[in-house]
Amino acid sequence: MGAGKVVFEVKAGENVTELAERLEIEQVIRSAWLFKKYLVWQGLDKKINFGEFELVAPITLARVADVLSRPGLNEREITIIPGWTIRDIAQYFEFNGMFQAEELTELVGLPAVSYKNWKEGAPKLSSDPSASLGPSRDGSLRTDLEILEDKPWYVSYEGYLAPETYRIYKNAKLEDIVLKLIQQREQEITDEMRQEMGKQGKSFYDILIMASILEREVKSEKDKRLAADILWRRYNKNWALQADSTVHYAVNKSGDVFTTKEDRDSNSPWNTYKYPGLPPSPISNPSLESIKAALYPEKNDYWYFLTTPEGEVKYAKILDEHNANRVEVY
Repeated sequence: MGAGKVVFEVKAGENVTELAERLEIEQVIRSAWLFKKYLVWQGLDKKINFGEFELVAPITLARVADVLSRPGLNEREITIIPGWTIRDIAQYFEFNGMFQAEELTELVGLPAVSYKNWKEGAPKLSSDPSASLGPSRDGSLRTDLEILEDKPWYVSYEGYLAPETYRIYKNAKLEDIVLKLIQQREQEITDEMRQEMGKQGKSFYDILIMASILEREVKSEKDKRLAADILWRRYNKNWALQADSTVHYAVNKSGDVFTTKEDRDSNSPWNTYKYPGLPPSPISNPSLESIKAALYPEKNDYWYFLTTPEGEVKYAKILDEHNANRVEVY
């Protein structure tokens, strides 16, 4: 390998063979054949990222391969955390100097807001299932992804922005980033999962709402599956779910697992203490683990649960036992 500094590009859609041959011609590497074999041997042939990359001497096969697995000069990484709301993501974008928080909320909508009587303020991103992916005539964006087929037009895209670490271009448009997050959510949902939803008579939207509550209520996969069974049974009996997380979402409160009487008396349709059934939309952007817990709950005999400040979940079969748990925790 040569010495000095080399800047080279990996083009979008370029496969390993095409890349290796071009890098040999550009004298970044000496042997396309050896380079390709090395990538396969290291298991890197499926993990190459596109963009511009810089190499500083000594330039070796190993260093070329390593730099290709990292963000390029014109790329950056963003990480969306499970349980974040649209407001959290908007603040993250603003804190990192990417976009103003209002730019995201204008595009995907505000949390705990119904746009039924405020159509001019509705999210610019439209979920019209008859439209193709891309800009519409009025300048808004539309997508025909299957997961959006049962999404009401009058609520935000809360729940659809899949938590994950993404590589994006530094100059990427906000619309492109949002679509990338939604497309990731689409890819997470398998045919098997869709078939199971059909067997249970539940829509993806129902599952997504329940998953968003589980994400904010409990931490472990085990607890999510147990809590899912409790909440679905309460839902089937038309009982109030009484999930503090939905109240927090309704009143825009964070940093506390408990709610006050004033919080629980709020008149928001997202308040599951006051209104039975599921809230009108998801209350967070849940992990795939939470979605699977909502779809595949673990059967149990409990009817109540609460989470302590330390993250422990206390279950109860009767109300008196649950109230005793509340006294102990509070």
